[in-house]
Amino acid sequence: MKNLKDYLASAEERVALDAYMSKGAQSEEKKEELFNDLSETEKYMVTLMNVSDAEAKLHTMEFRNSFKNRFADMTSAVRTLNYACDELRSSERFRKLMAMILTVVNHINTGGEGNLAMGFTLDALLKLNEVSAQLYL
Repeated sequence: MKNLKDYLASAEERVALDAYMSKGAQSEEKKEELFNDLSETEKYMVTLMNVSDAEAKLHTMEFRNSFKNRFADMTSAVRTLNYACDELRSSERFRKLMAMILTVVNHINTGGEGNLAMGFTLDALLKLNEVSAQLYL
C-alpha cells in the first residue's frame, strides 16, 4: 500500500495526463484508445485521478492492513508487563527488599528511634555519589 501511494500523480503529471486524456473527450472510443496507449503506471495514475482523496484512502488501507500486526505486538507487550507486575506482587524477596528500604529511609528521616526528622540535602546526595565513585577506583 505504501508503494501505491508513491505512484499517485503529482500536480504536473495530473495536468499533463488531463491534457492528454481531454483529446478524447468527444467519444468513449477515443478515450479508451488514448487510455490503452498509456503505460501501466500512467493508466494507474489516470484511474486514481478520478478517485477523491486517493492518498488518504490508500493511507487508511495501509493502516488497516498493518493494524492486526501492531495490535498483536502491543497485546504481547501488555501481557509481558502484566506478568512482570504479577511476579512483583507475589515476590516475597521483593517485599523484603521494600521493607528494608522503608526501614532505612525511615531511619534517615527520623534520625534513629523516634527522634525528630533530620532529612538530607541534595548536596549530601552528590557527595554520596562522589564517595561511591571513589570506592570503585
